Amino acid sequence: MSAWSAVRARLAAPWLGALLAMAASNAAAQVDERALKAAYLFNFIQFTQWPLPPDEPFRLCVLGRTPLDEQLTKLEGKPVLSGLHISVRHVMPRESFAGCHALYLDDSQRAQVDDVLGRLAGAPVLTITDSDGLADRGMMIEIHKHEARLGFEVNLKVARQANLNFSARMLKLASYVAGAM
Repeated sequence: MSAWSAVRARLAAPWLGALLAMAASNAAAQVDERALKAAYLFNFIQFTQWPLPPDEPFRLCVLGRTPLDEQLTKLEGKPVLSGLHISVRHVMPRESFAGCHALYLDDSQRAQVDDVLGRLAGAPVLTITDSDGLADRGMMIEIHKHEARLGFEVNLKVARQANLNFSARMLKLASYVAGAM
């Protein structure tokens, strides 16, 4: 190894270490954000009231494959709503939503939103997304990130059209509630 190569290696080592640490930190932040989003979904279910008690198991349907899939599988079997247990089911855009009590649609499925909402039209299915602007288009709850923090918006008008009600405690935590009277 030449003297110049040895100097370059010594100078590059701290930078490489810093870059690897930043990459690891970003990966951990993404995992934490995914776990937090899954926790939000779980709590949204807990603080929603359906017109009729949902069947066992409580079906959380996920449109397509998402970055949250690993975290959502950890919800499988957890008790919600007076002892019902969550079952996570992946559905493709053209599949039936029969049996779904909640539907999660991530940004990769954003192009499907109008079709999905048209097919659900007033059905008591809680719709949740993390895609910006979809609460304005008819999704009931939109998770968003603002200044490195997660929050959520609620489209109360659409939820009421589907005969779903949200806990007042949940609505107080929302960053914005559309359709509140």
